[in-house]
Amino acid sequence: MTSYEAVLNQINVLPTGAGGEDRDITWLTDAKVIGVARNSRSHLELFLAGDELRPRTATVKTAMHYHSWHRDTLPPLNANRICLPALGHFDQVGAFIAAELLREKADANLERAFAVTEPLIQLAIKRMEISENAILGLVGELLLLDALCRRAADHQVGPIVQAWDGWRRSARDFTWEGTGIEIKTTTRTTSSHAIHGVHQIEPAPVSDDDAGEERLLLVSIGLCQADLNTPALSIPSLVESILNRLNATGASGLIEEFLTRVSVYGAESGIGYEHTTMVNEAPFTTTFNVNFVRGYDMVDPAVEVLRRDDVVTHQHVDAQSVTFRVELPATISLNNPIVGTRRVVETILSPQS
Repeated sequence: MTSYEAVLNQINVLPTGAGGEDRDITWLTDAKVIGVARNSRSHLELFLAGDELRPRTATVKTAMHYHSWHRDTLPPLNANRICLPALGHFDQVGAFIAAELLREKADANLERAFAVTEPLIQLAIKRMEISENAILGLVGELLLLDALCRRAADHQVGPIVQAWDGWRRSARDFTWEGTGIEIKTTTRTTSSHAIHGVHQIEPAPVSDDDAGEERLLLVSIGLCQADLNTPALSIPSLVESILNRLNATGASGLIEEFLTRVSVYGAESGIGYEHTTMVNEAPFTTTFNVNFVRGYDMVDPAVEVLRRDDVVTHQHVDAQSVTFRVELPATISLNNPIVGTRRVVETILSPQS
């Protein structure tokens, strides 16, 4: 039986596909039932050769595709392909799935081995999706924080970094002089975001122990994974840029605390980026280009989303527990949303009139 370590060693040396849909499949055994490959963007794929498999879970069904693959000198290959989440290589998880399939004798009976292994595949993919979301979230928050630091006056940089609160479970990602900022990041082509509680889309009210918020901006950031060897941003590059700004403005005393906060972000999801030791580690080396940055004024009545008043009339519902998705259009009104990183940053830093 092929061990997890042996599979991981084979995955570690996989070549990247030449381009498009080209890839070189490495079969893990002589039976050529379980194979691994990297596509042209270095994403890991598992190939399960044979008849079409019927996943029982929605997670695996979404990740799996059945296709007939053309080969230059051999008959077409009929195989089920499992595409692992896009960020990073996740080599260890791919090796775990492949080793489990082989342990369940996939070479002899793929359908049975897949049925037995599917719950583990589902858990593995769900965990990767959670980690992927955490990575995207961290990139978006660091992107905006870096832009604020570069645009702000020197004496504002330290307080701005300290005002970032998205690294932990908090009511707001960032608050600056009465403006609340909720940062949402997506790889979709539209401003489509999951909302966890109506507090994420409404200004905090004034209370005895809280000054409240005069306005709330939902900053929608659209990212796409950059092509290899092209200029782009990454978690390490954004962190380094913020560190340079802290040093340049005499706020170097905040560096240790900032790095600790970055390392805490997503730790519960299994990521946790340690800048001093993980600069060259996947998935943190994944690079991104920015498709759009939009700042939505959520006080604008033209923004038609679920509001607290829509929920509180139902006295047996906890308003903060309501989860839903918003689909915000690229244009709501003449000045909403604010478009572009520079304009969004200027709006946040400008004093309230």
